[in-house]
Amino acid sequence: MNIVKRPCLGHFVKRIEYLHKPRTGDDYPELPYQRDLSADDMRLLRRAVQNAGFQGDKEEKIINMLMQNKLSQDLGYITPEGCRVWEFGITPIFITQAIAAIIVSMSPNLETMALTQPFYHYHNLEEGEELAKEFPLVQVFRHANSSSEGTRFLQKLRDVYLINKENHYANDERFYARTDLIACLELFNKLPSIESFGIDVLESDEDNGKQTCEETSSNISKIKINHSCLGSNYLLCVMASSKTLTELQYTTGGRASLHGGIPFFNPKAFIKALSAHQKTLKVLDIDTEELTRSYPGQAQSRGSFPVDWDEYGGPGEFQFDAYGPDGLEDNPEFKMHQYLTSIWDRNASLKDFVALKELSISIEFLVYFAQGVEIDDAKRASVMLTDGMPDSLEYLSIRGFEKGANEAHDMQVAGLMARFESGSLRLKEIKGVDEIIPNGCNVENPDKDSHLLWSLEEVGYSDD
Repeated sequence: MNIVKRPCLGHFVKRIEYLHKPRTGDDYPELPYQRDLSADDMRLLRRAVQNAGFQGDKEEKIINMLMQNKLSQDLGYITPEGCRVWEFGITPIFITQAIAAIIVSMSPNLETMALTQPFYHYHNLEEGEELAKEFPLVQVFRHANSSSEGTRFLQKLRDVYLINKENHYANDERFYARTDLIACLELFNKLPSIESFGIDVLESDEDNGKQTCEETSSNISKIKINHSCLGSNYLLCVMASSKTLTELQYTTGGRASLHGGIPFFNPKAFIKALSAHQKTLKVLDIDTEELTRSYPGQAQSRGSFPVDWDEYGGPGEFQFDAYGPDGLEDNPEFKMHQYLTSIWDRNASLKDFVALKELSISIEFLVYFAQGVEIDDAKRASVMLTDGMPDSLEYLSIRGFEKGANEAHDMQVAGLMARFESGSLRLKEIKGVDEIIPNGCNVENPDKDSHLLWSLEEVGYSDD
């Protein structure tokens, strides 16, 4: 109400955090007003609600939420329509979202936000869907994201961190959690100043989460997904949505998988997709060894089966007729098949990334990346790291390298270090040669190996 009465105070708000995550799809019940505002204050509040984009019935609903002064409602309350308010958890979600939405709308200089998923399932967001719910914070984002013309709020928002702290299925901080990342991104990815987003401990929700997004539709240029467990197809979809990519972080490990098993990561598909940004990418931090069985052209370990890189995580993973049945264009697997097919003839290697300054990567992936995705397997061994580094590279961190463990890797790193020490490379620093930087790993037994678990407390949020 201080900001409502004195809107100039909203100009000082630079960061907002919202920490509630809906656990059910129930709608908000109309409740008796608990606040007592003067006629002037009510007039100012109503104007603020209207300026946030709420009109008609939506305006009255938001006013009702804002006129509550207790999050905990009487479970025995009967609405005017004779309906009993029995769902205790949903009311606080709507009330706090309404407050957050109005503060967002009155903070024209807002630059950063941290928030949990502000909806239950992405089906709740679809216009005309029977289960569609009007979550206040979602409506404010969608209003600004759909058109910036005439909108005063969210125009300076640069960075969003998605707090992945609640798990619908286990509510256990030892496991990866299933925020619907793609549906969340579509709430703010077209804002005029948006640059980056971050999320941790993410596992895709194949049953209830959105699996596809529109290519080159997003203004986000910095993607930071860490301590997570995603297959390459999901990551490729998120990458493909960016018009321009300047920074990409994707690291695995630090939690256990709730459903067992791990997704498949195809390094060939990843490089082909990333090549769309070879002239703009400046920072790449990729740690996917836990999800990668081997690399194209690499000798298979004893007892393992050769990997068909065109099939697993490639366009051949999805089989469709030449034309397919009607309505196939809405099938997420068909959309991924089409995307992979469109990039599969691309040829790329590390040296082609002419803007890259910082690279953190495993030794296996580094060698493969330097060799290129389409080189003949028989010629791979002749391609040296010293010849595969982009001239722009200044910082290199090598994960998983241990002297004496692999003769071919020893030879590659020795040659690179000789060039580095001679001063003939632009590189300023190389890490992971004298000291081992381990690759990220999933925690197989969180009961016994709790010391290996990564916690949200490291970025300032409690797992509770």
